[in-house]
Amino acid sequence: MPLLDIRSLDKSFTADNKEITVLDRLSLSIEDRDFVSIVGPTGCGKSTFLHIVGGFESKTGGEVRLNDRPLDAPGPDRGMMFQDHSLFPWLTALENVCWPLEMKGLPRAKRLEMAREYLDLVHLGRYADLYPEQLSGGMKQRAALARLLALDPQMFLMDEPFGALDSQTRELLQEELHAIWRHRRKTVLFVTHDIDEAVYLGTRLLVFTARPGRIKADIRIEADERTANFRTSPEFFKTRTRVWDLLREEVLKARALEEN
Repeated sequence: MPLLDIRSLDKSFTADNKEITVLDRLSLSIEDRDFVSIVGPTGCGKSTFLHIVGGFESKTGGEVRLNDRPLDAPGPDRGMMFQDHSLFPWLTALENVCWPLEMKGLPRAKRLEMAREYLDLVHLGRYADLYPEQLSGGMKQRAALARLLALDPQMFLMDEPFGALDSQTRELLQEELHAIWRHRRKTVLFVTHDIDEAVYLGTRLLVFTARPGRIKADIRIEADERTANFRTSPEFFKTRTRVWDLLREEVLKARALEEN
């Protein structure tokens, strides 16, 4: 039985007295411990799909089941990470990571111990007492990742979490995220516009069509023991080229929709 099972998922809304279909009969099964990268042209419904799985947005039709139970609301089994770090500005980095542990009812000493361990895991231990406004963009996202780890959901839902970062910081965080995933083996749905990022991180890569969003391709990437050198390997460039060939046609379709 798959961890996440999606059958004929539809999503539409009305704007300017017109019905717009965002997702159209999308079906997909996700296995436990998959790292699924999702790419597609702007407006194809990638983020909407993620928000429906997270329970933050309603579907128009179809079925979404996690562990064979229907999903229709947020829950602690799914944790969301956005491009905006969403840290509480009035709490320190340590206190932000403590927050989900407090919600679980852990005693103060235990949650402080665990929060420091998570901050150490993302190389933020020495900055535990700083507030978000005192952290760089990359450090804020590290703190947000540590908070997600502290929540310990069954599934990570990540909506372009590194999209606003400079390229050097972004690559380092990609490597750290992959190392953490190899160690903890959480199921991840990771939306990105960056093909290199999608290929580097994913064990599966989904290419969405232009709106209405459907799955054009579902590609397996066999590079479980990858290192930073994977980015310069023939397999990486072969997969990247294949993904771009698939995606380019959809980007052009999306551009034509915008112009009409």
